[in-house]
Amino acid sequence: MDLNQVLGRATGLASGAGGALLHRLQHVRLPGAGQASATDDPERAARRWRAVTVLRDPADVDPAAGLPAPLAALGDRVEVRVTPAPGNRGTELAARYRGTPTEDEVGDLRAALREAKALLEVGQVLRMEPQPHGRRAATPQGAALEGAAQAAPKEGVL
Repeated sequence: MDLNQVLGRATGLASGAGGALLHRLQHVRLPGAGQASATDDPERAARRWRAVTVLRDPADVDPAAGLPAPLAALGDRVEVRVTPAPGNRGTELAARYRGTPTEDEVGDLRAALREAKALLEVGQVLRMEPQPHGRRAATPQGAALEGAAQAAPKEGVL
């Protein structure tokens, strides 16, 4: 067996072992933390707290003084929790629905948290639309980017 075959076999074995370890770690329950939402049933995953870290002192993010407009718009349907962020890195602003939310409502909550973070840190929510340089070219890549830009506020950052 030559060196390339030995290295190929070793690489295959190592990646297989790493994949098996990752699969087992996805099913580990930690006391107080539950388990990874990737393995939770959809109803339990939907009820999880969604959180952002805000680069402000916890006293500046006091919900009693009023929530930022995006979170306030969700009204009494959500509970909000404010705690010091781990590692003394500002404030953790977390929210979840009181009942079982739909997928669209989870997306609305994610977008509201992201916008609240922007308002608390910068004072405004920056938008990429409309684009200052005009429309994207009508290409498959341009269409894919347009679709990703529309889904980004509810699903994550591009």
